[in-house]
Amino acid sequence: MKYFTIIIGLMIIFSVQGAFAQEIPLWVKNSAQWWAEDSITDTDFVKGIEFLVNEKIIKVKTDSSENKKSDKIPTWVKNNAGWWADGTIEDADFLNGIQYLVSNGIISVNQKTANEKLVIGGFDLSNAGPFEGKADALFTIIMFSDHQCERCVNWLSHEKEIINKKLIDSGVAKFFVLDYPMLGEDSVSAAEASYCALEQGNYFEYIDILHKRYAGVQNGWASIDALTGYAKGLDLNFDEFDNCLFWDQQALRVDYNKKVALSHGVVGTPTFFVVGPDGQTEKIIGAQPSMIFDAVVKEMS
Repeated sequence: MKYFTIIIGLMIIFSVQGAFAQEIPLWVKNSAQWWAEDSITDTDFVKGIEFLVNEKIIKVKTDSSENKKSDKIPTWVKNNAGWWADGTIEDADFLNGIQYLVSNGIISVNQKTANEKLVIGGFDLSNAGPFEGKADALFTIIMFSDHQCERCVNWLSHEKEIINKKLIDSGVAKFFVLDYPMLGEDSVSAAEASYCALEQGNYFEYIDILHKRYAGVQNGWASIDALTGYAKGLDLNFDEFDNCLFWDQQALRVDYNKKVALSHGVVGTPTFFVVGPDGQTEKIIGAQPSMIFDAVVKEMS
């Protein structure tokens, strides 16, 4: 199975009769070409397009008056995908094919409600991984991290364990991690993989594997193939995990967290913020010892 990395910001922007304004990631052309060449299955292609439609990356009408239902993809839709990928037909023609799949029930469109915002001390944590500690803890520790950051891994393996005993397990503080992938494409892929595992309730187990497998920056240990291999040792649906990575289904989440980091002046990892009960914040730069966090919490108390 071929894999690709989403390139946020490189978009084709257009409109089409029968569809809303569009932003289609450029890598969709790659998958359309693979599908037309039978390199990926109809099921893989449809699942990917369903994700793009449901996440409103591709926006098509979902209130069609056509009530036809079908499970068969017409040959012309597949041909259109290949012709669009090689530039023979226009974007509008490809979107007409996607609109047909939606209108005829071949692609399932979920009516999703907006995620409830979780904002603490001005930090939008809505797309963070699950937190550690008690929900009613008065203090919040937010860590911006990169899975290829050696100092991050070492801090989490040592100082974090001390903080767990002193602050988190005791109910004083809760702990969030947000991704700030800055050390290469594998950092982005590893962050996406952790959220693919989260979708199946294996976030912390997968993160633990990443920490144990750490071996440097951009040298293969966090490649797509390696990340997929790690999932085989967990109690999850491997095909769903593999499909999640294949279609970059967590790319927007990772990018959102990176934007949160940038909006708060984060330029390197690890960077921490301690948020007090009144919303006051203290920034801690670098892999500082646990006593620094103790001191900040005491000062805010």
